[in-house]
Amino acid sequence: MNIDTLKLVAWIALAMVPSLVLSDVGHETKSAAGLKVDLGIAPAESISGADRQMHGGVPSGRSVYHVMVAIFDAKTGLRVTDAQVKAQVEEVGLTREEKALESMKPENAVTYGNFFHMAGQGTFRITVQIRLPGTTRATELQFEHKHR
Repeated sequence: MNIDTLKLVAWIALAMVPSLVLSDVGHETKSAAGLKVDLGIAPAESISGADRQMHGGVPSGRSVYHVMVAIFDAKTGLRVTDAQVKAQVEEVGLTREEKALESMKPENAVTYGNFFHMAGQGTFRITVQIRLPGTTRATELQFEHKHR
């Protein structure tokens, strides 16, 4: 199976999580240091039921989003399931929040995610740091997101 097929399977798996409303999901893919990373962003209000308890529960307040990444080995297309992942979400020039992205297994496909406050209609810079086992240096990728 090639990397594009695996990416499609990953996002279909996320789509199969009944609590996500996919019309509100933002998506982007980037590559660096032999990794291919898919970023997905969904409003927390689109998550319901038991899934609202992920990552210690949805934080209170408005403008909360679930930031998720799926990580693949760029050569083999295999999903990376044992990384340490952090994300920093910054409304450019304004607020900044950094958290660990926790391992999740929707439909048995490992992704990493957490909830972030993303108020306003400006551009958000999302910096993802990935540290693979046995490495001392993290791979960093930057994404930009603007709410739809």
